[in-house]
Amino acid sequence: MKKNKEVKKETVEKKKASVFIWWIFWIIYLEMIYRIFIIGDFWSFNTLSVIEFSVPLIVIMTILTSLFNEKVNRVLTHIYSAFLGILVFAQIVYFNFYHSIFSFFSLTTGAGQVMQFWQRILEIIANIWYILLLVFIPLILSFIFSKKILDFKRARLLRYLIFVVIMNVSILGIILQIKTSYGLYCLEDLLYKTHAPMLTINKTGLFSMEGIDVYRYLFGFEEQFTYDDDVEDEVVIEPKVEYNITNIDFDKLIKKTSDKTIEKMHKYFKSVQPTEKNDFTGIFKGKNIIFITAEGFDKIALDKDLTPTLYKMANTGWVFNNYYQPLYPVSTSDGEYLNLTSLIPKEGVWSFYRSSKVNMKMAYPNVFKKNGYTTYGFHNHTYKYYDRHLSHPNIGLKYIGCGNGLEKKMNCNHWPNSDIEMIKATTDYYIKKQPFATYYMTVSGHLEYNFGGNNMASKNKALVQNMKTSEAVKAYMATQIEFDRSMAELLKRLEKAKVLDDTLIVISPDHYPYGLSKSQLNERSKTDRSDKFENYHTTLIMYNPTLRQREVNTVVSSIDIVPTLYNLFGLEYDSRLLMGRDIFSKEEHIVILSDRSWITDKGTYNSVTGKFKPFNKNEKVDSKYIDRINRTVNKKVSMSALILDKNYYKTLGLK
Repeated sequence: MKKNKEVKKETVEKKKASVFIWWIFWIIYLEMIYRIFIIGDFWSFNTLSVIEFSVPLIVIMTILTSLFNEKVNRVLTHIYSAFLGILVFAQIVYFNFYHSIFSFFSLTTGAGQVMQFWQRILEIIANIWYILLLVFIPLILSFIFSKKILDFKRARLLRYLIFVVIMNVSILGIILQIKTSYGLYCLEDLLYKTHAPMLTINKTGLFSMEGIDVYRYLFGFEEQFTYDDDVEDEVVIEPKVEYNITNIDFDKLIKKTSDKTIEKMHKYFKSVQPTEKNDFTGIFKGKNIIFITAEGFDKIALDKDLTPTLYKMANTGWVFNNYYQPLYPVSTSDGEYLNLTSLIPKEGVWSFYRSSKVNMKMAYPNVFKKNGYTTYGFHNHTYKYYDRHLSHPNIGLKYIGCGNGLEKKMNCNHWPNSDIEMIKATTDYYIKKQPFATYYMTVSGHLEYNFGGNNMASKNKALVQNMKTSEAVKAYMATQIEFDRSMAELLKRLEKAKVLDDTLIVISPDHYPYGLSKSQLNERSKTDRSDKFENYHTTLIMYNPTLRQREVNTVVSSIDIVPTLYNLFGLEYDSRLLMGRDIFSKEEHIVILSDRSWITDKGTYNSVTGKFKPFNKNEKVDSKYIDRINRTVNKKVSMSALILDKNYYKTLGLK
């Protein structure tokens, strides 16, 4: 009788599924969750590719949870499963914030900063509650029933050998797929040469990208740039035309260097068509400039009644109808970097912090400083935030924020602090030291957009109560009222000092107000902000009371600001060394998003889906045009990264 019970018990145990089955389900299931809700390109060959790339992780997790006794294996399975589930959901939440993934570098460096936005994070989780359920219900059920349905016993040697065979076969399949891939952003390119997380996830899966990211964090990674003379457009230099160019002898530099990457960079920059000087060249020569990166500023903030000063500044003189401010993973810091350097942030690092260690002589303050300008920079929040105390002096600013002097002149104990107080506290530093090139990074427009935890929103609450919008939008507008009044104060002080007519004021956002949901943005937006590209369509302000009214319909973005300013002020610079183009030049302009999608005057291209959408449905755009822009975008992103990695401006001897 006892023997029969043992046989029966053994039969029941044999019916339990291998933990290998669980890992097949769980890892592929999580990949598909991410793919469906973030990548959105499910019915494609890339989905099969993601499954193939998942096999090694499946085998590894199976082995790790089969090495020990039954109890330990079960506990490890629960821990690892929970970790992967939390990781995927966290990345989904992060994407809803920044439209990218958080890198291992950001996780170890800036996790505390992200967690300051915990209220917005909770709002996002509430909005995607169904994804939360999809991730965690199977996980919870596995905790409850796994003991009954899964076999957690230590695996026998034969099973390990089978796992090794499966692993080797899958790796051979992956290698074969890599070797047979071709073209821009092919598997070989993404795995060995290019850091483009969203494109890599599309073809290999989130977990593979996580592994790549950790490897590159630990061992470093440098973009590998392929220069092909056959595909470069010929540079046309007309002898009677004046260009924004300097006397860099690239041929001499090419012969001199032994570094193959530097050689390719020299060849690339030599091949870039420089911009011509034009009717706008030098119209502000010798004048002053105040450049403002405005926290969370957006075209929805423009209102005749609530923000009259900003409304006037945006709609008087030059009106930029097709300006885009892309969002990159390090949000405000990357927004500043785009604005001030005309370089594209490098994924996986804090580019502005990284720039503190290299030559940045092409950055906005340094170029003006070289031409005799007084260059101050101010920020009404902690001066060390994003390591600005390292990056901003390196780009040529005498930088003052809360903690290294500004707290003595204004109240730095609010959250967020007042832009009006910052203007009042700082104009005396520079207003009598002409010509000046001043820089402000504001903070009053910062999220959270509510009346409980946002001091600026509470301060101006009474002024927005009659708005027929959600409370979050009211709070947002209340913060922008503070920024608007700071601009009114700035104009008043410049006029009193009799320098307003001799000063150009430039205002660009750092990013769109991602503290608002797409539906909340649409409460005031005239265009649909749920569209991937339209979400970044905002406004650029270049204000001077003497400017004549002009509609600017060119498709431009933040990387185009710096070269435009250099041309307007008649400063010597080499237009080939910047990623943007002078807005008023006839050269082609490209808006580049963080995932290497792009916008031109012809339409939008989604790099993940590979789909182009023309602005004019009657205009035919062939594949050659799309391929050419893709190559140009790839080069600009690679060159921007290599300028940091190779300290390229120093190689050129820029001073």
